[in-house]
Amino acid sequence: MAVGQVDVLVGVPTLNNASTVQGVVTAVSDAFVRFFPRERTLLLNSDGGSTDDTPALVRSVKNDPGTVTVSHRLRTEHRISTPYHGLPGKGSALRQILTVAELTQAKAVAVLDAEVTTLTPESIAALIQPVRYQQFDYVSPVYARHPADGPLISQLVRPLVRAAYGWQVREPLAAEFGCSHKFLAHCLEQDVWESDLAQYGIDLWLTGTAFAGGFSCCQAPLGVRHVQASPDRPGFAETFEQVVGATFSCLERHAPYWLDRTASQPLPVIGARTDDAGEVPATDGARLSESFCADLRDLQDVLQSLLAPETLRRLNAAANNCTPLRIPDELWASTTYEFLLAHHRGVIRREHVPRALASLYLGRAGSFLTQYGAAPADQAEAALETLCLQFERSKSIVADRWNQSSAR
Repeated sequence: MAVGQVDVLVGVPTLNNASTVQGVVTAVSDAFVRFFPRERTLLLNSDGGSTDDTPALVRSVKNDPGTVTVSHRLRTEHRISTPYHGLPGKGSALRQILTVAELTQAKAVAVLDAEVTTLTPESIAALIQPVRYQQFDYVSPVYARHPADGPLISQLVRPLVRAAYGWQVREPLAAEFGCSHKFLAHCLEQDVWESDLAQYGIDLWLTGTAFAGGFSCCQAPLGVRHVQASPDRPGFAETFEQVVGATFSCLERHAPYWLDRTASQPLPVIGARTDDAGEVPATDGARLSESFCADLRDLQDVLQSLLAPETLRRLNAAANNCTPLRIPDELWASTTYEFLLAHHRGVIRREHVPRALASLYLGRAGSFLTQYGAAPADQAEAALETLCLQFERSKSIVADRWNQSSAR
């Protein structure tokens, strides 16, 4: 109430981020001064019950006058740190941030990840400026990353979301984004906030909602992204289950929008992209392949209920020729879509569907990393584009069967 109306609001959800949050707050304050000196600004920290003095650190950060060389603040910068209430997780924090943005009638909002150590005033402004000055409703980031980095995104989430929603978005699962007042008001009206999706998949839901709602969307280059993960971050198995479960649940919610869409369209990129491709990941593709070949034998009974016989036969054939393992794009796209259909129809308990897919994903990731992990970045990037196009061509597997009563 004391803040009143604002033009720009930046929200930072936190939970025990004392080691990184000061850098994030400093970058936000510098962005306000350098890029929005005439705007009414608010930094809102929504905290999930930190026990390491994160909120106190947010409030105590002082602006460094040495970082300001040209612009000088013409308005007061407001800064609030407050606990959120409701279900534990980012969804409740985000709901509080968007609610405050609606109450303060913020014209542009950005939400940041407190674990990121590479945020700069420029990257923060890149999320806000397309909303504030170019009438975009949703801004998704583009990170400078090597094509072999983040295989869960590049091998599964990105091609699936692109083929379904029909937009070529690089980071559908991004924790940072910018949005307009119109978009956040729409989000607050949805019934997602008390669901598991709000706890575990709110980032992906936002991207899907922006597309399905017909909002004006773009992407903004943010450079290299480094994260200092908190000790509370889940391991691979839990992360995979959450991400894939959220992806399938979002597609379930938005099916009326995407089922009849064909092909995909480029999503505008506002700002100059860097030539830096990021660091080459150290993941051992051969080890992932071996895990797939070993696990596949134990999954036969489950997979028989989830996959078409021909798909399972081809996966078994790939496992029998495991040196080197090759899971072709067409086979991987078919496998993913058949798992999506199994999730949609409840062939087995829904939480078990991503668990069964995890081992198959390790095989596909291992196959790709073995083949392209050491390849030139442009060659690996071309392979990712080919995969995305294959997902688009194979989309009819879902579109033709979504509303059929048959389990296959």
